Amino acid sequence: MTHALTAMKLISMTCEQSIAQRALKLLEKNGIKSVRTNAIRLEEFGNETSVDLHESQVKLEFLVYQEKVDALINELSKQFLSRVS
Repeated sequence: MTHALTAMKLISMTCEQSIAQRALKLLEKNGIKSVRTNAIRLEEFGNETSVDLHESQVKLEFLVYQEKVDALINELSKQFLSRVS
């Protein structure tokens, strides 16, 4: 039996819970077969925090074929970063 390695990239994305479901749908639409999700607990040090983000974020990790990385990152950016300055 011959085995071959497939070039893939592991992408890790952290987002607010309100965005996570939209991101998952977009990933599925773009051919991602599975996503590892984890609740994120953010530890902040100092008095400079502007928002209480404890337990409010989700980390998404998924594999992408190397040749599809740029297109997927562009789509994620267009959908979720267009209003960020």
